[in-house]
Amino acid sequence: MAGLGIDTSAVNNVASANSKTENKNSLDKDAFLKLLVAQMQYQDPMEPTSNTEYMSQMAQFSSVEQMQNLTSTITSGQSMSLTGQYVILNVPDAAGNVDQVSGLVDYVTVQDGKTYFHVGEEYYPSDYLDSVVSMDYIEHMADKSKEDKVAATESDVNAAAENVSNE
Repeated sequence: MAGLGIDTSAVNNVASANSKTENKNSLDKDAFLKLLVAQMQYQDPMEPTSNTEYMSQMAQFSSVEQMQNLTSTITSGQSMSLTGQYVILNVPDAAGNVDQVSGLVDYVTVQDGKTYFHVGEEYYPSDYLDSVVSMDYIEHMADKSKEDKVAATESDVNAAAENVSNE
């Protein structure tokens, strides 16, 4: 990515911060393998676990790994399609409060297998995505807001005119 002139240092900072706070309660591939090795290491020598059982566990591990890879690929593909779209993100602060950030996704980048949106001048993990909003809807709401302001201004003018005529 450096050849494209894109500064990825902010992505690296977000990625390192997220990796420190990621789910510590979830079992990943490495934890599964550690459990399998521990099971093999501490099995009862008088009643060893059969090779068939280990093969079954390895097949399950392989299936879980492939499902994780597929999920990651699908998520990454969906995130890539959001370039140029208006999004709303739920961004937690240091205290755990959630602030909403919205804007157009300038581009999407992948760093260490994790997808990030570039919105405004910041990178946000795709996990923060709350909503994708149609530009037609945004234009409609802007027009409605203008109409409401015009109607409010007209009613203020009419009320002022009535006050003047009553005096």
